[in-house]
Amino acid sequence: MLNLRPHHLLCIQKYTGHGYSEAFTRHMNNIVTKVSKGESVVLHEGCDDVCSACPNNNDGKCGSLDKVKTMDESVLRICGLSYNDMDDWNTFAKRAKNKIFETDEFRNVCGSCQWFELCELTRLENQMPTIVGKNKV
Repeated sequence: MLNLRPHHLLCIQKYTGHGYSEAFTRHMNNIVTKVSKGESVVLHEGCDDVCSACPNNNDGKCGSLDKVKTMDESVLRICGLSYNDMDDWNTFAKRAKNKIFETDEFRNVCGSCQWFELCELTRLENQMPTIVGKNKV
């Protein structure tokens, strides 16, 4: 079971192999592999399994907390989800895709993220279904 912050439902779907560092990219590749194999997910408040390799993680506290907390709360509200919700990856990913990526909410939720332009490029190139592999969302 993976613990994921709500906004990571978006990041994982748009992930293209780029990251903060080589170590983070390797870690994110492992996360993507897990979800592509059907790993279950619980929506987690605070630093999660993705955050463990993030350079903004300072002893379990997010150095970008204000920004990511806003993103997390937006994902929960828009998708009708709550912290501690559990489901399979594909169910969560499909809901986030339908409610955020396929609407104007994408810019509203993700526009302040440093990775937004890269993610926007994948949307413009119409690369959905995502890198998550065989389990199409």
